[in-house]
Amino acid sequence: MNIPLPIIAAATVQDDSAIWFSAYGFGWGYCVFEIRPLIMQTHLGAADTSPQQLLLAFVLSKRAVLQAIGNKSLPATGERITLLGHDFC
Repeated sequence: MNIPLPIIAAATVQDDSAIWFSAYGFGWGYCVFEIRPLIMQTHLGAADTSPQQLLLAFVLSKRAVLQAIGNKSLPATGERITLLGHDFC
């Protein structure tokens, strides 16, 4: 059986330049994720921490983001999940 990939909602840039986004996956429902600006620069190719660069890097790296959240162990408590550098390796 092929399980469909998670569906990622549009990302937002928070005051501390972190990217927040939600995703829905078959079998686990909705989860909220966070990617810090340093991770966006070092692992997803953002040139700087401006909102435009962070959002561009997020959109261009959507496949890597999908893989990272697909491999992540998701808590049942509903808190926001921070993606770290090792999640993108």
